[in-house]
Amino acid sequence: MSQDSSRLAVIAEFGLRPAQEDPSLQRLMQAVADLLGVPTALVSVIGADLQFFKARVGLDASTTRREDAFCDHVVAGERAMVVEDTWSDPRFSANPLVTGEPHIRFYAGVPLRLNDQAVGAVCVIDLQPRQLSTSQLAVLELLSQHISQYLQLVREHQQLQQEHSLMDHSPAVLLKWRYVRGLQLMYVSANIQRIFGLPFDLLQTQQQRFEDYLTHASLVEFNFALQNHHAGVAHSEVNLQLQAPKGQSFWVKFSSQAFFSEEGKLETIHALVTDHSQDRYMEQKMLETNQQMRLLLDASGLGTWDWHLASDTSKVNRRWCDMLGLDFELYDSSSRFWQGLIHPADQQQVQRQLQQHLSGESAVFSTSYRLRHAAGHWVWVETYGKVVERAADGTPLRLAGTHRDVTYRKEAELQDQKQRQLLSFINKAQTAYLQHRDLSSACREILPELTDIADSQFAFIGHMQRVDGQPRLLIRAITELAWNEQSQQLVQQYQQGALYFDRFDNLFGQVITTAQVVLSNEPHLHPAAKGTPAGHPRIFRFLGLPIMLQQQLVGMIGIANKLGPYTSADAQFLQPLCTALAGLFYAVEQAEARNKAEAQLQHMALQDPHTGLPNRRAFVQHCSTLQPSDLGYVLAIIEIDHWPSLAAPLDETVADAVLLDVARRLQKAVRASDLLARLGESEFALLLQHTEIDMANLLLEALLLAVASQPLMHAAQPMAISVSIGARYVTPSEDADLTLHMGQADAALETAKNNGHNCLIWY
Repeated sequence: MSQDSSRLAVIAEFGLRPAQEDPSLQRLMQAVADLLGVPTALVSVIGADLQFFKARVGLDASTTRREDAFCDHVVAGERAMVVEDTWSDPRFSANPLVTGEPHIRFYAGVPLRLNDQAVGAVCVIDLQPRQLSTSQLAVLELLSQHISQYLQLVREHQQLQQEHSLMDHSPAVLLKWRYVRGLQLMYVSANIQRIFGLPFDLLQTQQQRFEDYLTHASLVEFNFALQNHHAGVAHSEVNLQLQAPKGQSFWVKFSSQAFFSEEGKLETIHALVTDHSQDRYMEQKMLETNQQMRLLLDASGLGTWDWHLASDTSKVNRRWCDMLGLDFELYDSSSRFWQGLIHPADQQQVQRQLQQHLSGESAVFSTSYRLRHAAGHWVWVETYGKVVERAADGTPLRLAGTHRDVTYRKEAELQDQKQRQLLSFINKAQTAYLQHRDLSSACREILPELTDIADSQFAFIGHMQRVDGQPRLLIRAITELAWNEQSQQLVQQYQQGALYFDRFDNLFGQVITTAQVVLSNEPHLHPAAKGTPAGHPRIFRFLGLPIMLQQQLVGMIGIANKLGPYTSADAQFLQPLCTALAGLFYAVEQAEARNKAEAQLQHMALQDPHTGLPNRRAFVQHCSTLQPSDLGYVLAIIEIDHWPSLAAPLDETVADAVLLDVARRLQKAVRASDLLARLGESEFALLLQHTEIDMANLLLEALLLAVASQPLMHAAQPMAISVSIGARYVTPSEDADLTLHMGQADAALETAKNNGHNCLIWY
């Protein structure tokens, strides 16, 4: 790992970010400034592009550019640096922080090390030149060590607080993940090998992942819990089945807690894993036994419930249990059981409305939410309840109500809502493209909405193109994931609009090769599946949709890891998006073809068709853009000597061949930076830029020789040929007047022809 990467990794590990200055360090650095008699004292951190501060005294700016930072030199050198007078130090005399605010004249800094990695500096700054004694520099070194220890303690304290929050639930195997564009296991307790037989060393070094030991069904539950954390759910608890390497099977309770940044972004997930095998076995046996003894459902179509708050027990009828596939005899009467069935995304809403009713803010408790069915799917229920008993002081004692299964209605409503949302972001994509003419940007703008409406974790939109004659899939938009250095390079290619997929011998490639929908809820069993790159999150469901235009495949949409199974209805639902993208792809191809044709026409308008040289129009356009230079430039007009008499006995084809040969000799004799153009039948123009007149004279003399040195062959007979040149040197002090200077060069050409031809005359 490079020094930059190592430093940034440590900065991220310690959670150091701009605008998070430490009050304790602020007071300490004020004391340092007072002690050393300087106006400015800083604790700086060198990020990827910016320098920011954990403490700053006497400096208004909260960040500076890294390339301007004195402290970046300290970090790069990993040793103390003292600059007694910046004006006399060539490294810093032109630095913007010296020539401008805050006008640094003196600097002294020592490295700030965390985990033996220099991440910044502890420094003092003065506005006047000065010296720093050896003892004062030693004080700075000692101070830097203390600040490093302080930051380490702050980090350990934060970690301890997080661990304590999780340990309150139940002590067991502890796992910690860090979220950086994907989950990375950063800690696992060693007892995982003793309790569950999982290899601690392989997990700790990230050669294996915890989820590699989950059954397929439990992997779905595990990913569902992680996706809910990513959506903002703080706590989750699920039952998972582990398969140890030696064949043992464990049912575990997976209790996870998510921690978020101040901006609400997921940072870490901590989890406790406890052995729940015996309880699970008993629950399963009891469920299987009692399901055989179930009687007919209650005649009522409503599920009823009666909750006694003081004892936290509730009674329900058989219909209530039947809605959720539960055995009436095994119903758990505690509120925790009911709350545990609520969809994580609905829990806050239900709790808020329940508390509003219990506190008297609402007349009834009425809401719709999802409950987990015993078979694993979700049931929409509409609940209506009311406090039916209160204590003398108004405290609610008893709450009763009904449940109605409204799954069909809610799913129809959600389908209608999704349909409107789909049409909305189709229109959004079309509008974005029409405004900016950037198809990739338009696709990227709608990608988050695509993953949301498809209830999926990952998605991409690809556009078929031919590159070097080979079919390749240009990725217009994709869920960005980076799990190692190689994948980071792919992300960079994608951000630059240059990410292509050219191997189609895999699951998504089946969409390309067959032009058919590919739907797989168990990709590991699909014959085309090749797995995922090492470290890539596992794909446990996949849906690929071809984008067709006039019965030809022009691209595809791929989505993966839906919470529930993909169905043909999902493919049918997204078909309008495929159709809209096909139209956008066609518009892009038409625009590219039109631009290519316009460019070709523009090229033809500026090119002489016989010689391939620029024509008069192109020469004039180029000369009109000339910029002043210290050396001036030369305009020369070249004419083939005696052309009318030479061309008279020749047919048109031969005459054109002679002209082409002369043009090639001239082109070969000039430099790449010179501009040679054909003005008329036998007349050429030459522009020599950034060339002194003596050198220009040599070049033009060489041009005469290049044409006349070897005769042309016609009908097996040599044909002597030469040119005359009239030249005008335009000095740097002269105003640009192309018409005037070309006329003067033409006058010099006439003189050359009058002097016997085959010569150079300067105006």
